[in-house]
Amino acid sequence: MASDERHRRMDAARVCAELTVQDLWLRYVSLGGTGDVFDLDGYLQGLVSLDVLQQDVLAQALNEALEERYQSYVVPLSTPSAGDGWDDDRLRSLMDKLLGGRPPAHRPEREPRAEEIP
Repeated sequence: MASDERHRRMDAARVCAELTVQDLWLRYVSLGGTGDVFDLDGYLQGLVSLDVLQQDVLAQALNEALEERYQSYVVPLSTPSAGDGWDDDRLRSLMDKLLGGRPPAHRPEREPRAEEIP
């Protein structure tokens, strides 16, 4: 993307995230950005250039702000149904693999009898 277009898109993202330049600068600095608030404002207006690394830090700050802003608008997925292949046995098998084959932490429903203990 051309840098001329990039600063415009970043400023549009700032407006969508409802951030002031100062708020965005605080986020940018907290991620390791090294420019001051005047550099950032100048970049967003297309008056000052930022090196590629600083542009990426700024982009990350904007992406995080947008994610926080629009998280409440995410449409939740439906729960898996029996017809889609994610039945209880398959899920249990997957969990056993992930847990390294360890038995579940719950106690058995009945105590084993002495002759059942190896």
